[in-house]
Amino acid sequence: MFDEHQARIRAEAVAAYPYEAAWLITPDECRRVENVAHEPRSTFAVGKRDMASAIGRGLLAIVHSHPDYPDCPSEADMRGQMASGVPWGIVATDGESSTPIRWWGHGEREPLVGRGFVHGITDCYALIRDYYCLEHGIDLPEFPRSWEWWRHGQDLYTDGFPQAGFRRIEPDEARAGDMFFAQLRSPVPNHGGIYLGDDLVLHHKTGRQAVDATRLSMREPIARWLPHITHWLRHEELDI
Repeated sequence: MFDEHQARIRAEAVAAYPYEAAWLITPDECRRVENVAHEPRSTFAVGKRDMASAIGRGLLAIVHSHPDYPDCPSEADMRGQMASGVPWGIVATDGESSTPIRWWGHGEREPLVGRGFVHGITDCYALIRDYYCLEHGIDLPEFPRSWEWWRHGQDLYTDGFPQAGFRRIEPDEARAGDMFFAQLRSPVPNHGGIYLGDDLVLHHKTGRQAVDATRLSMREPIARWLPHITHWLRHEELDI
């Protein structure tokens, strides 16, 4: 996506280090704009005039850099992308090099099996959302979340899934297409997946890093997860 801007953005991200930099992409240009945030080392904000100008010219995408932070969205980034309605990209930099732009919010979905782990983009909840969309035509809401949200007072699954249209079921009711929550070294359920039937589950387990290309989504036997499962749920549209 927007490959013609890749080299320039990555170079400018390095040059802006240790501050976050921001770019607005329109049909006629990719323009770096001033970061007007009060804490530009850890966040970014675009001035109202720059944003209005870009929207007026047909805003296509927003890119910003993450100095010394992985190329995955923060909770604020996720909220910003949802509010903007256009794809966002992130470039991570340590001041010497930078990562390729990582895009999200463009509507494309990776294969359900074999995707690498990226918090907020291809994590365990993203896999659940993509499964229900691709397999059942059900659009689940997005829940902006911080990395390791379960350690920071959030309870994504327990709080979010009633409004997403799920109800709790008994374990012996579980059938293909139902969802489970699991609790792994956490005060709240912090993992979820899909039961595929025949004692198989589809899930994307996190690791110690917010971005880990070796941590792949997979199908595997349910047996090892049974001691950790706290909830079984069924979506109302599959409740027949």
